[in-house]
Amino acid sequence: MKKMIFFDIDGTLLTSKQGRYFVPDGTLEAIALARQNGHGIAICTGRQEPFIRKIFGDFFTSYIAMNGTHVVYEGKTIFQKFFSPQRVQEIMEHFDSFGVSYNFVGTHQSWGRNLSPEMVEILNRIYHLGNYVSTQWQPDEVKAGAVDCIFADDDHFERCRPAFTGSMVLNLHPGGHSGDLSFPNQDKAVAIRHFCQHAGIDLKDTVAFGDGNNDVTMLKTVGIGVAMKNGVPEAHAAADYITDSILENGIENGLRHLELI
Repeated sequence: MKKMIFFDIDGTLLTSKQGRYFVPDGTLEAIALARQNGHGIAICTGRQEPFIRKIFGDFFTSYIAMNGTHVVYEGKTIFQKFFSPQRVQEIMEHFDSFGVSYNFVGTHQSWGRNLSPEMVEILNRIYHLGNYVSTQWQPDEVKAGAVDCIFADDDHFERCRPAFTGSMVLNLHPGGHSGDLSFPNQDKAVAIRHFCQHAGIDLKDTVAFGDGNNDVTMLKTVGIGVAMKNGVPEAHAAADYITDSILENGIENGLRHLELI
């Protein structure tokens, strides 16, 4: 039976060393082999389209981006959701009270708040867009579906930690000084259901690889959830199988274990 396989990015396909992002050798080759075997492949990430394309080019034509608020199937957007101006204002008031530095993430633009010039420079460099981050804006100008948080250092993160309460899910990126947020009723699991309904795919025929807190609902929703060994305990608990870590051929070994390659 052919499967639809969803891959998280950070900590699953992508890691970092000395400030440089990279996909471990053999990872994309293993995924390409799964595709050659007739299986579908898609990204499912908190990142947005420019980042996906910067890292992977045209390798993936289907993806769930921005923690479920932007869904693309075979190159065409099938779902997109933005925060209302009222919701933007609510988020601002909440995070400002904790001194959080954050960024409202749109499809090709973002709206930063409480960001230092160094943070703006880093974000523009990561997304390879010179004018990606806008710092002068009003809530009704924001067309965003996700939020990234940026931390100046470990102490800043600890001071901001109390802001991430209730049903918010903060997923830290490699390096630990930035992360994306998932909100209730719009996360990776909701988007996968929408993706599969549109494509006529039965959820029992889906597989997902992930490692982070924002992957938990995804791993529980798909037919087979695979957690990376380097993942958080919550991802391990939600998974049906734990593969090797990202730097130990975890993707290839997981695909082979499931007999997808």
